[in-house]
Amino acid sequence: MDARAISSLPTAHCESKLAAEILAEEALSAGIDAVMSAMSGETRFTNENEAAFALLRKGCRHSARSETMPLRLVIPEQQAVVVSFLVRVADRRSAARRVKELGRILLKASPSWQHLLMNAEQLGGVSGLLSEEVKALGLKAEGDDAVPLAVPVIQAESRVFLRESQTQRYLSIASSHSSVVMTELPVSLFVCHSAGKGASEFSSCSTEAEEATSKRSELKPGSFEFGLEHEGIPSLGHFLGSRRRWTDLELCCSSSSLGKREIFRLSGASMQHQLTGMCLHVDPSCPNKVVLSAESSSAWEVLAAI
Repeated sequence: MDARAISSLPTAHCESKLAAEILAEEALSAGIDAVMSAMSGETRFTNENEAAFALLRKGCRHSARSETMPLRLVIPEQQAVVVSFLVRVADRRSAARRVKELGRILLKASPSWQHLLMNAEQLGGVSGLLSEEVKALGLKAEGDDAVPLAVPVIQAESRVFLRESQTQRYLSIASSHSSVVMTELPVSLFVCHSAGKGASEFSSCSTEAEEATSKRSELKPGSFEFGLEHEGIPSLGHFLGSRRRWTDLELCCSSSSLGKREIFRLSGASMQHQLTGMCLHVDPSCPNKVVLSAESSSAWEVLAAI
């Protein structure tokens, strides 16, 4: 090999390395974009989740092999959507192994990814898919070394008010089309019902569902799924849930039965809609409005009625 050929080796290596970095960034960008699209609506998720997962998996694999680790550059809002997406995909047993593979990559990417994964009960929780990986890395969930916040235990048949921690406003049912708003005073009282084995196995609050509820009286945050029945006017006996308005999902209180759209679960202080994986969120700049969000989550207080 002559001197000219030898001198060209570092250049060729650098060009090859640069091409690999660009490929990793492009692959990850395509995966993130696909996930954002799939999480923008229920119909999109149904039609696009498998293709989006495949693109995300490809992008994460390329990123893991890249020295610059493009995953570290993903903005926090998109990271939150990706983790919510993985939570929903993980509900399919056939996808558990692949979700776990991606989780391992994300746990090593950055502290922000670690934080989101550890606070997603189905992934980084005590019995989550990534529980062993979290332990192996010596990670601790937020607040493990601090005095924990008091999180009220939800009991079946308990009557409660729901208050958003930052704005101190209450979740209330408005008279207009059973819509959901935030009010300064406690207006709407809710009765908690256990979802038993899950909404997929029953579609109404039947006698069988009530019997299942009596066998599981306590709902621990993040572990059990539950429904909230409005005890008051308007929408007496109807459940807090979701409905589609044009292309968006919104909260409502229009169903007289406890079905898939009316199931929620607590993860810490966040309240998550089981069907979509979205969380209830109140923007402090618009404190009268509560939305289902894939990007943000409010902290909620469960106040028992005296």
